[in-house]
Amino acid sequence: MNPKHIILFLFIALFSCKQNREELATNIVTKSSNLNSQKTNGNASENFTEGTIDIDIYFPGNNLSALLKKADLSKGSIEQQMESMMATLSQGEKDRINETMKGNPVIALQIMMAPLLKNTVYVKGERVTAKCDGLTYHLENTLNVKSGTGTVYMASQANPDNAITINYDEDFFGEGEFQTKIDLESYNRKETNETKTVAGYKCKKSIYTLKKTSPMGIEKLEIWTSPQMPKSLNFIHPYYLEEDYGIMKIDLFPVIGNGKEAAMVYELKTVMPTRVSDTELKIKQNSPVYNAKTDLLKIAGKLMEIMFGNQKYD
Repeated sequence: MNPKHIILFLFIALFSCKQNREELATNIVTKSSNLNSQKTNGNASENFTEGTIDIDIYFPGNNLSALLKKADLSKGSIEQQMESMMATLSQGEKDRINETMKGNPVIALQIMMAPLLKNTVYVKGERVTAKCDGLTYHLENTLNVKSGTGTVYMASQANPDNAITINYDEDFFGEGEFQTKIDLESYNRKETNETKTVAGYKCKKSIYTLKKTSPMGIEKLEIWTSPQMPKSLNFIHPYYLEEDYGIMKIDLFPVIGNGKEAAMVYELKTVMPTRVSDTELKIKQNSPVYNAKTDLLKIAGKLMEIMFGNQKYD
């Protein structure tokens, strides 16, 4: 996979969608007559079919991650905020951040690319919309899980006019291999009896352990699933696993790490069953609108431009 494809993968895979369209529709369209707009979290006795989900991505024990999450989009330039925050650190704190980033390049890349600032998903029947903010980009993705089609909008945080809109369908992700899909043949999967509540839903843990260690691999994943969450939501996670139920939490343990504490955690923090408006489902768009199947290289170049600023890759 060439560098342009890698950049496209990093951004879109976070909210990509690929599954048999009839299965997707069945999983997420199940109707419920008891939606409660007053709830601020889920109820393990009810299936989640419509509402909003706030997602948190964090890196336990990582000083840079904690620093980045303090950035506030309402306070202007993220780059300037970061410079100001870095200036307040002692030399020892700066050295620890540098050591952490150099010691684990996989996590370093995840930190810089992940939507740490904001990550919200809106679900309504056959439609799902994700809106998120990373350090350098704003991304919105809306998809119809029945038709398997969707649109992605992405803009630079520093220059919102530097933006791109992309139409795609499920074949694009399948043929282009742009989904971060865990190869089940490379892992041993073990179901456990351990349970805990995540965002109001009772979840059960399964553990994936890498069969053969590789330096840049993911040694272990701990997955928490709930039968009350639609399986379709698994396709917005940065790592896709073929679980029967909706994944609510992923603990990631890379080969480079202490093996005791998750280096990255992806977690549904708040699940609110509520009515979702058409306005919430709608995303921004600009012209021209690119086609993911036919404009791949142009798309990759534009995404690199948004990510890295003034450099041109077209």
